[in-house]
Amino acid sequence: MNDNALYLTQRLIDTCLREDMFGILSKAKFSSDAPKGGIVPQGEQVWLIFANSDFTLYLPVAPTYYMQHWRYGHANDETPQGWWVEKNGQVEHQQHYKEWITLLTTLAHESSHELLAGYLQELECAEKHKALCDQAFHHHADHISQPISELGSWHKKLLLADQIASYLDHPYYPTARAKFGLSDEDLAKYAPEFAPSFALHWIAIEKSLVTLTSEQPDCWPTMEQVGLPADFALSHVLFPAHPLTLRSLEALPEGMIEAPLTYLDVTPTLSVRTVVVNDAPHIHIKVPLIMRSLGTKNIRLIKPSTLYDGHWFERLLSHLEQTDADLNSRLFHCNEKHGGHVGEDKTFAYIVREYPLIHCEDKALVPVAALASPMPDDRLFLEHLAEQYYQQDTLAWFKDYVDLLCQVHLTLWLRYGIALESNQQNAIVAFDQQGKMTLAMKDNDAARIWPERFHFATEHAAQKHGTGTTPVDCDELLDQRIKVDNELALGQMFTTITLQLDIAAIVEAMAAKGISSSASLYAIVAKSIAEQLNRLEGEGLETKLARELLQEAPDLYAKYLLSSGSLLSKEASGASDINKFYGLSAPNFLLLSSEEAQRAYLEAIKKSVR
Repeated sequence: MNDNALYLTQRLIDTCLREDMFGILSKAKFSSDAPKGGIVPQGEQVWLIFANSDFTLYLPVAPTYYMQHWRYGHANDETPQGWWVEKNGQVEHQQHYKEWITLLTTLAHESSHELLAGYLQELECAEKHKALCDQAFHHHADHISQPISELGSWHKKLLLADQIASYLDHPYYPTARAKFGLSDEDLAKYAPEFAPSFALHWIAIEKSLVTLTSEQPDCWPTMEQVGLPADFALSHVLFPAHPLTLRSLEALPEGMIEAPLTYLDVTPTLSVRTVVVNDAPHIHIKVPLIMRSLGTKNIRLIKPSTLYDGHWFERLLSHLEQTDADLNSRLFHCNEKHGGHVGEDKTFAYIVREYPLIHCEDKALVPVAALASPMPDDRLFLEHLAEQYYQQDTLAWFKDYVDLLCQVHLTLWLRYGIALESNQQNAIVAFDQQGKMTLAMKDNDAARIWPERFHFATEHAAQKHGTGTTPVDCDELLDQRIKVDNELALGQMFTTITLQLDIAAIVEAMAAKGISSSASLYAIVAKSIAEQLNRLEGEGLETKLARELLQEAPDLYAKYLLSSGSLLSKEASGASDINKFYGLSAPNFLLLSSEEAQRAYLEAIKKSVR
């Protein structure tokens, strides 16, 4: 069994324990007694014992404070990898994710059987793609080792940071390495790990079918440049298309013609479906891609409403940056005014994202996804950044990074009733030449807003400071899921995105490298959150729920993306949005901000085992 299969098996089982998949945790017992008939050494090992009518599972586990109470693990290196299954009086040793999926299928409702079979294919794809991407990492080692501060232009820095980010797996979704739907050859041609360039294809679409949100950019081709008659411009509009998406279509709908020639050389970004125009690198184009990632239900097409909702948040956040002293100079937003779509069809749409040169030309833009990436010298990329921008003071960088995130996102939540889905890919840290950080924002089409708080805050600001009305109205939002009727949804998004993805994942990577203990890093986070809550409360804002969720509750919310995105039917999960399906099950690491507290917590879990 190869290392990649073991790695994926570990991630899969840990996620199943975290999300209590099919009751694997809640219906289990824990014991220090080893399975009878299994060839295992006696010792301190804790066993999760799950019994049903078909089998009894003995899974070696260890207590943890990070994202879950128990993880798949062994007390000592002598214990063989794997678990034991007792069935019909026989004890069998297992260790492969295929065997684990078989166990889950036995437990699952029929509605999940097809989903589990599909997820097994995703695991196999992830194993293959991880091997290929590891090869690409070694092949590009010299290129990605260049000091980012020494690169000549901001867009080269951003592309390099995206490439570095692409080699690191998602912190919590077990098979994020799989770009499901891409072959080995496709990966080399179109994935950021391989740093390729390719030409966009174009579709001429009858004007009567098309909606454009504004004028198309100057870099757009003419009809003649893509091999079509010039007079087509009178009746048709050109839409960009990813080569893989065009290849997947049996035929184009009526009123659409594929142009004979390609035009615009582009380079893929971290998201794969968003590409940089090589000759106009401030222009990024997001196109539909027949690829599934972060869940077999997550097909990377473009929902037309996102064109409008993303631009809505762009206008709002840009306005707040200008009018709110706590946000001023701490963020800027990409221009996402232009896009096109054909009715409600998700396959024929695009969004143009323009990076504002006034904010970018003197900066290094780094997605949060890149920070914890291991580099060829075995350091984390964040250590390289601290070396180049923070006089090698990694802890000073971390404190400023956490303060920036907490100030921006807690202000948005508690003052305006806004929570952004600023995941590791969307959250970008911009370093200026002196090392000062700001947040570059984009792609905010899946945020949450509580209109009651938002309206109160903006009306109060207009009266008190004379800032004028906001440029947007909540009634303009198209995706009704964006609007929430209570504050909890905001707290859940802050916790699962900003706190867990953008901060805790970085903490654990730094601790694993021995940069500092996780306890001391969480103490920095807890202090920053406390300072921001005290500041906002001192301004008269309500902080009760935030304090309950972050400073008092023993457990934090966690996102259950494997459950809702891959293994449970929509009927079974009840999730209206697969990216916002939560469970209250992650230990509150903010309360464990000393090594003594962490040890006591882990010992208490062990003592609960009979």
